[in-house]
Amino acid sequence: MSVKDDEATIEELADVLEVIYALAEYHGVSLEKLEEVRAQKAEKRGGFKEKIFLIEVEDM
Repeated sequence: MSVKDDEATIEELADVLEVIYALAEYHGVSLEKLEEVRAQKAEKRGGFKEKIFLIEVEDM
């Protein structure tokens, strides 16, 4: 990955964070609370660091 790609990735990630911050504010959720819930879920269910994603769920 080039420096240019890294910079573009950082720009896109910053945009995603802006959306998350705006949604949290709209719903009256502090960033501290959001981080607390994120950390709890990561501890309980795992995070995305290993790049394992749920692709599909079948209703039974």
